Amino acid sequence: MKAEFELTIATPLSVGSFDPNLVDRHFYIRPTSVKGIWRWWARAFALGALFEAGCPDMKAAAGLVAKWGFGTTGAASAYRITVEVREPPQVKTVRRRQRSGIQRLDLVALSRDVEYAVGGRFVLRVEGGGRYFDHAMRILAVALTLSGVGKGSRKSLGVLDVTAARGDAPRERSARDLIEAVKREAGRDAACTGKAQRGELPPAPAVARDAFEVYSARAGFQEVHGFFLRPNRARAASGSYSAPDPMDHMAWFFGLPRSQKGTGYMSPGEGRGSERGKELRRASAVFAAAHGDRHVYGRGTYISIFLSLDWPEQLKWVGGSGTRTIRIDAAAVRKARDLFLQLVQSRWGLQRVWP
Repeated sequence: MKAEFELTIATPLSVGSFDPNLVDRHFYIRPTSVKGIWRWWARAFALGALFEAGCPDMKAAAGLVAKWGFGTTGAASAYRITVEVREPPQVKTVRRRQRSGIQRLDLVALSRDVEYAVGGRFVLRVEGGGRYFDHAMRILAVALTLSGVGKGSRKSLGVLDVTAARGDAPRERSARDLIEAVKREAGRDAACTGKAQRGELPPAPAVARDAFEVYSARAGFQEVHGFFLRPNRARAASGSYSAPDPMDHMAWFFGLPRSQKGTGYMSPGEGRGSERGKELRRASAVFAAAHGDRHVYGRGTYISIFLSLDWPEQLKWVGGSGTRTIRIDAAAVRKARDLFLQLVQSRWGLQRVWP
C-alpha cells in the first residue's frame, strides 16, 4: 500500500543539518522528523484509548504503538517514508541580533545567524502493509494538521500544508473526522488486563475525552506563535509589554525550562546564588498550528490542549517581587488550561473542533 501527501511549508521551518542552525539543502523536510511527530501522536492515541478504558499504562501504550506497525527498539517500522523535493523552498536568514518577529528563531539569533525555510513543493510518500496501514495514515494526517516539525513544532513553527492526498491517504477531510476515526480503531485494541484503574488525568499526553481538546482560531501564525512569549501575552492582555504576565504564575503550562538569569520557573533547588540543579524539561501542553487555505484536512489555525500529570510536582517561581512555591496537580493543570482559554477565547474567536 502507498499513500502520497503533497506538501508545502506553511510556516518557518528550522530542522537543521550538521549545523542545527542551517537549512539542509538535501533534506529540507527530514523523514526522521516526520516519523518523530507521527510516532508521538500514535502514542498519544494509544494512551488515550487505554485511559478511556480505565487502564492508562505506558507499557501497554507502547505495545499498541508497536502493534500498529510503528516498530520497537528491536523491530523495524512497517512503514517506509521518503520525501521528494519537487520545488525547493525559499531559504531565509535571521541575522545575529536582528529581530524577525519569530520568537524561537530570534532567541537563537541572539548569538548567531539562523536559517529557516518556507514554501516549496514536496511529496511525502509512505509505503507499507498490514491491517493498520489506514489507521497509521490517519494518525499521520492528524500529526500534520495539529503540529509542525523541527524547532518550535508546538508553537506553530514548521507547519506543513497538505495540498493534495493520493493513493491510500485518508479520505476524511477534517481534523474532527480524522480524530474520531483513529479513536474508533484504537478503542477496539484497548483491552484492559487486570483491574481497571481510573485516574483524574492520564500520566502523559493522551487523546482522550476530558484530557484533550482541539479548537479552531481566527488568528494567524505571528499572533499564536508570539503568545508563548510573556511580553506578547502582556501586551495582548493590557496593551503594555512590561505589564505582569496574564498567566499569573501559570506560564509553566507552555513548557519548561522557562527561566532566564536566575528568574522564572525552576526546580526548588535552583535560583539566585544557589548551585544549579538538574534542569527541568517538559514541552508545552498547548499546540498551535497555523495552516494556509490549501490544507486539505482543514484550513486555518488549530489550538490543541493536552491535560496530563507528567509535570514536576513542585516548582519555584523567582521574580522581581520575590519567590513563590508552585504545586502542580490535576486541579492546577485544569486551572492553567482555563486561564489560557479565558485569555484567548474572544481574542481568537475559538470554536470547539473536538470533542
